[in-house]
Amino acid sequence: MSATSKETKHLRIQRTPEQWRVIFDRYRASGQTREQFCHEQDISLSTFSHWRTKLRRLIVSQSQPANTLLFTELTSDEQPRESTGWDIELQLGTDVVLRLRRPC
Repeated sequence: MSATSKETKHLRIQRTPEQWRVIFDRYRASGQTREQFCHEQDISLSTFSHWRTKLRRLIVSQSQPANTLLFTELTSDEQPRESTGWDIELQLGTDVVLRLRRPC
């Protein structure tokens, strides 16, 4: 490749989790879309998304103490009624909804 070639190789920059937290703070304050911010900062959109997910998981794992139960059995002192129906709807993310229904 010649020195006048328009193609340039991007150097990989190794950042610490703390440096990524600062980048995400700047992104939130910028008011820009992810695409605009990443382009302006010369950050790969895939790397940006990867670190955003990684830091979110880290925060969640740090906020749950060890030996925390993820499920708790719910009980009631009331006697169950015979023909009781129910609906449950869980929003699992963008355009993903799980609906469970037990008719009366």
